[in-house]
Amino acid sequence: MKNKIYTIEVENNEPQSVEKIIEKIRENKIIYVKSKFYEDKYVLDAITENGPAIILNSSGSSGTPRQCFHHLDNLKLSAAASGQWLIEQGFELQNCLILNTLPLNHISGLMSIFRSQTWGCDCINISPNFIKNTRKLLLFTIKSKKNKKHLITSLVPTQLQRLLAQKDGISWLKIFDLIWVGGASISDETAGQCIQEKIKLAPCYGSTETSAMVTSLKPKEFLMGFKNVGEILPDTKIRINEQGLIEIKSARIGIEIIDSSKTKNFKNKNGWWCTGDLGEINQINNSLYLNFLGRSDNAFNSGGEIVFPKVIESRLNDFIMKENIPINKFNISKVSNKLWGNKIEVIVEFRELTNNKNIEIYLNLLKKFSQSWPKHEKPEKWIVKSKNTITEKINYKFKK
Repeated sequence: MKNKIYTIEVENNEPQSVEKIIEKIRENKIIYVKSKFYEDKYVLDAITENGPAIILNSSGSSGTPRQCFHHLDNLKLSAAASGQWLIEQGFELQNCLILNTLPLNHISGLMSIFRSQTWGCDCINISPNFIKNTRKLLLFTIKSKKNKKHLITSLVPTQLQRLLAQKDGISWLKIFDLIWVGGASISDETAGQCIQEKIKLAPCYGSTETSAMVTSLKPKEFLMGFKNVGEILPDTKIRINEQGLIEIKSARIGIEIIDSSKTKNFKNKNGWWCTGDLGEINQINNSLYLNFLGRSDNAFNSGGEIVFPKVIESRLNDFIMKENIPINKFNISKVSNKLWGNKIEVIVEFRELTNNKNIEIYLNLLKKFSQSWPKHEKPEKWIVKSKNTITEKINYKFKK
């Protein structure tokens, strides 16, 4: 028997979407939480799994993007594990206040709901526009904290970079007792600035498949200069296989949706899930710490999200064929970006006899097409190269 999937489209972390998610979970429904800006090729309306459950699009450590299905118990186990870790650091869970700055279709944004319910504490959602007004944000947070003992949030590195660029942003970061930072490795420059300002970061590692973090560094260790993603949480085992890949064993690993009547375990028969990430485990003071070394494939991190060049390549190829754009070939490259960590640039080679005026028309058509893509996938730059040279021939600035 198939059970209905209820799709909830979210813009970010708006209160009405939170209410819808909680309502459907209480009704034991299966919810697909998706970004309203994400276009699905195939949308399932039913599945042979039981609720209550959550479906999210994963761009984490799997090697390819896919849909991840989590029974509610997985999210509760994740919240309990992070809560137990906090208790060991001296936090009183009911005296915590969570400020969620992440979208609900992001596992860490979604987990703020279940952490607050499991820990018995309050959670306030901070919109993208509000986080940009750092003065108002600072005053609001000071007022909201009131008699709460511990202030907690989760950020992706892009948000952290933007906040560090403003005086009130730095002041806001400094009032937190713990700031989980996941999704990408922070640069030495960013880490150094946070240590200098005594900002209590807790770099962590996890994915959609693992119901968020499976390791976390203590803020005091970060301030001491530890350069890793922290201790392995008590409910999880991690090992490094012969290829250097991170393998995870935990009761809260989800399952992959193949189609409406078929799912697949991420874990193998022995309970281990092999990620697409390289890592190493180091023992420090009788505890095991994970060091994230990077991706094993050509995917890369951009602002806390994974970019899969092959996916973008396929998307572009389909559009070029559909619109009959006279391009011989194109290449997708990764370029460094201070704010995002990495962004993409697309290098295109037009067919011979395509004049500059038409090139500009076609480039603007490609730019318009890419505007609907997620922010981390939007090209930073489009470069036109001639057939017989590797030097840049035309670098158009797109018309706004």
